[in-house]
Amino acid sequence: MTDIAATTRETYDAIAADYARRWRSAPPPVVAAADHLAGLLPPGARVADVGCGPGHQTRLLRDRGLNATGFDLSREMLAADAVPGLVQADMRALPLAASVVDAVWCVAALLHVPRPEVPLTLAEFARVVRPGGLLALSLAEGDDEGWEPVSYAPELRRWYVGHRLAPFTALLADAGFEVTDHTRWSTHRDWLMLHARRG
Repeated sequence: MTDIAATTRETYDAIAADYARRWRSAPPPVVAAADHLAGLLPPGARVADVGCGPGHQTRLLRDRGLNATGFDLSREMLAADAVPGLVQADMRALPLAASVVDAVWCVAALLHVPRPEVPLTLAEFARVVRPGGLLALSLAEGDDEGWEPVSYAPELRRWYVGHRLAPFTALLADAGFEVTDHTRWSTHRDWLMLHARRG
């Protein structure tokens, strides 16, 4: 594990309880993205919620009839809300066999992966999702990369990476995904939600 990943994990371990309390309700655009994904999959479809944190969105996906399992690097985040069916894992090396899930859901998590490691991470998503399977992910839109303090715990920091639509679409294509649609919204940062299909 890189120093960046280790420090970001330590930060999430430290803020897990507060984070779980603050983000218990998903923003409307994330709920809409979950509805969109569920509408494209049959009931019971297997979904990997990668970077699941406390599992709030794992529950969101399950509430839509999907068989979702959450994966996150932070053990404290996984335990913060006692959501069952969550697994500690690095998104760059998921403990899944090839082509075993129908979709990968990755919301506000890939933005912590340093830019040079993003192609490897997308290749891992492509490895675990079946041919024709789906990918839904959100990114911070922008060009910056570096450490940011946590607003409610400024002594702690997380690594953030911004991406732009065109170059990220090319990265997805290199990994074997075709973007089918995208949306944007803004909170304290600009967000880009992408839906894609594995060839």
